[in-house]
Amino acid sequence: MYKVDLSPDPKEVAAIEARRNREKERQSRFFNVRTRVMGVDVKALNSQVEERKLREATEQSKEAAYGTYQEQYDLVAQMLEKEEAERTRRLNKKVQEFREQKQQLKNRQEFDLWDPGRLWMEFPAYLGPSEPPCGPASLQCFAGEDLERVMCLKMQQEQFRYSLERQLQEQQQVQDDEKCAGKLCPPHET
Repeated sequence: MYKVDLSPDPKEVAAIEARRNREKERQSRFFNVRTRVMGVDVKALNSQVEERKLREATEQSKEAAYGTYQEQYDLVAQMLEKEEAERTRRLNKKVQEFREQKQQLKNRQEFDLWDPGRLWMEFPAYLGPSEPPCGPASLQCFAGEDLERVMCLKMQQEQFRYSLERQLQEQQQVQDDEKCAGKLCPPHET
């Protein structure tokens, strides 16, 4: 009825045999005193820590060297900028001195063309009736032109000042007369 003599499956046999081999290998590692290592490998960890410290120290030294180089380069750059600024200042000063000495406005050929006050500094072409009259083609004398305007203004100011002083004297005389009318004062001489 029941077959008791069945052959096992070759895959199962191979899996069981592999497990047995792994177990034997594990036991040989644990039970062999010469090759057994319990816990963590301290020497390897210490060497890793020292390597890391050494690497950090070299990085710090590189950063410090880079920092000092950077400071030196900054100083050099600042000195170069100062020299450049001083050079441009001296050049601008020399250019300005040259302009003041050699390129004066009055020494230019175009001075009379660019001088805005040139016409005001010249004498007028027609000075007055004492000069001989010019013809109509010269356009020297225009109707309504007053060549003696300055003298007329001075005379008007003097006349105004004189009349103002005279009015003030008259008003003062009237006030004095009103004061004396009540007191019988001797008359003032003007």
